Amino acid sequence: MARSTQIKGQVLVVDDLPSNREIMRRMLTRNGYAVTLAEDGRQAIDILTDALFDLILLDVGMPKMDGFAVCRCVKSDERTASIPVIFISAQGDLGDKVQAFEVGAVDYITKPFKLEEVLARVNTQIMLAQQKRQILHLSDLKDQLIRTVSHELKNPIHVVMGYAALLVDEPNAPPEQISEMSAQIFRSAERMHRIVTNLLDITQIESGLQWQMRRVSLLGIVQDALHEHLFLAGQKDILLELAPFDAGIQVMADPVRLHQVFSNLVSNAIKYTPTGGQVHMSAVNAEGDVTVSVSDNGLGIPEHDLPYLFDKFFRVNTVDHREQEGTGLGLSITKAIVDGHGGRICVTSHLGAGSTFNVTLPIA
Repeated sequence: MARSTQIKGQVLVVDDLPSNREIMRRMLTRNGYAVTLAEDGRQAIDILTDALFDLILLDVGMPKMDGFAVCRCVKSDERTASIPVIFISAQGDLGDKVQAFEVGAVDYITKPFKLEEVLARVNTQIMLAQQKRQILHLSDLKDQLIRTVSHELKNPIHVVMGYAALLVDEPNAPPEQISEMSAQIFRSAERMHRIVTNLLDITQIESGLQWQMRRVSLLGIVQDALHEHLFLAGQKDILLELAPFDAGIQVMADPVRLHQVFSNLVSNAIKYTPTGGQVHMSAVNAEGDVTVSVSDNGLGIPEHDLPYLFDKFFRVNTVDHREQEGTGLGLSITKAIVDGHGGRICVTSHLGAGSTFNVTLPIA
């Protein structure tokens, strides 16, 4: 049988007989699992203090600490409680099986056994555990989505309702007041539109968006992203710069989505750069790739926040950053688009000294 190149899961095998451990190791490794062996219960508990597994195959009758005691320890620890445990034992009495399930096992296999049966049960339990984690993850995302949308939409909705009520109550207000109230309504509607658009974008991308790929000029897309933000930058007296680079560089891309990447990065750079600052773009090609950099001399990002910057709904939690509107989805969308183009995105930043985002794409 051909060996699988992809690890399907991490399995801890606990058995006091070396021959049984070796049989399990060979069978599971051959079928794509990474296997760790423990010769008794105490060693298994020690291993679990430093590592987590997708499944535990556990013998019952072992010296020092039997399988039932091991399972109780596993299930009493919050770190390991969700790991499914399958008992494999020569003890086939009904009482042993009942006790196994009482202490938290998901299955019980009696020796002698068929390797095909063990493998099928392992596959099933790992698949179920993975599905459970996915469901919990989706549930967490749904709750976070509801909290974020409720919070982010509340203020603009209140603004729209408040100014709309004033327009109804005071139809003869001075033209300048009507103009200002209308402008506030429009800005709030724009903000709500951005929020909804971001939510739709992340949903489409995660649902398997089909990219409309074609050969495009990288310079043209970068220039368009800069030009559409000239007015916004001018309002804050921020200088937008684009260093000259090879106009002949082409990439295979969905031009609408790639434009969105650089538009998001330039917009963020302007948003988090104080009045009178600078935003600089450049591109360098080497070894078949091109790296586009977007740099600013703005607020910067704390070092401890950098690993989470591209996570959905994550926002830097400083006073200055929180003063800026946002859903925490823009950079997550940006990374998803870059990943979908076979590229990479990374960031270097220092709090108070600005940030540089680097997008690397293969040259067509």
